[in-house]
Amino acid sequence: MPLWWEDNIEAELIPDDALGALLPYMAKIEAEDRRNDKYDPITATVIAFLTSPLQLALTEVGALLFQGRGTLIYPYNLMTERQKAFVRRALDQRGEWNIYHDTVVFRRSKSTLLLPPARVLLALCAKVLESSVHPDPQRRVALCNIILQRVQGYVRIDKPVQRELNDWLVARGAPAPPAAGA
Repeated sequence: MPLWWEDNIEAELIPDDALGALLPYMAKIEAEDRRNDKYDPITATVIAFLTSPLQLALTEVGALLFQGRGTLIYPYNLMTERQKAFVRRALDQRGEWNIYHDTVVFRRSKSTLLLPPARVLLALCAKVLESSVHPDPQRRVALCNIILQRVQGYVRIDKPVQRELNDWLVARGAPAPPAAGA
């Protein structure tokens, strides 16, 4: 049986706008983590978002959102009022959590809860396309494609998700990707 926090975490704590803000923040954390020599920080962050089950654990400074990713803490001071209200409502669900070593750890149901790949990849591309690091929009599209290729080297992305992402990019003026087998 799903728990209250599991039913509400995506809509209340990690809506699309928050997901877009979390990606660069957590990529900065990944950049500072010297254990990540295998991938660049952006790719490592996207892989973590796609492969690490969601969890909810509340520390003194913020929320741990991804199982096995103890360095990826979402600080309370960066949360919106809506997100803080979610945390307060989650704490009202007294039967769903316990305290371990000064951390409020929420139970999980037996199902694994992952962020939908399309949401993560669309948030990534939106952040890259709105960036002003490269003034040329085509370079930003190319950068998005490079990151997506790196991610796909590690995480299988289903064809419908790829199609949705390609359609989204084309709708924003990006060139259509080459046809499969071309």
